[in-house]
Amino acid sequence: MARLFLALLLAVLALPVLPATAQDPTPEPGPEASKLLPDASALGDDWRLTETVSPNLLARYSFEMTPDVFREGAASVYVGQNGGRVVIVSLLITENRVAVRQSWEDAGELLDAVNNRLSTDYERDAALETMAAPPECAEAKRAEGTENFVLLPAGATMCAVDPDGIVIAVVFGDLNGQTGVDASDAVIAAALGTGSTGSTPAA
Repeated sequence: MARLFLALLLAVLALPVLPATAQDPTPEPGPEASKLLPDASALGDDWRLTETVSPNLLARYSFEMTPDVFREGAASVYVGQNGGRVVIVSLLITENRVAVRQSWEDAGELLDAVNNRLSTDYERDAALETMAAPPECAEAKRAEGTENFVLLPAGATMCAVDPDGIVIAVVFGDLNGQTGVDASDAVIAAALGTGSTGSTPAA
């Protein structure tokens, strides 16, 4: 028995030591996609931009940009009045024709990640499905409810932008008197330069 134990010990000690593998580098936001994200001033007074990151960091294990579908992506996080938060995501689609429909499905995983954090109303969800897309969007999908942990009202709008973009706006809390999808639709308009969030311009 002692000889068997010694033989096993020697065998274990003889195993090669494998080098530790480096962690995957943190993905960077795409430069072209970042240009489509607005300054904090577009959201109104008292809002500030805290960081711009890769969308891959927003909902890990739920969403990942695949290079055959998205050529770039960027996401900005803003902090505003009364603890409000706004996240705007810009995704640029590849020229692959198949990628157009796939990109909408993949981006929908980000919207689903938001919706999974919300307490929602069945009748309101049904109304959102039939709501017309904002004029800036070729197609739109929305989510609305109350965030489960901090109990802030929340709204999210995913917008297909011709010819090759998807913009997602998520609002937690109050945005200049607006909440829910009214707020997220207003952010879409402000992000695309076609509207206002209802703030008072600075003097």
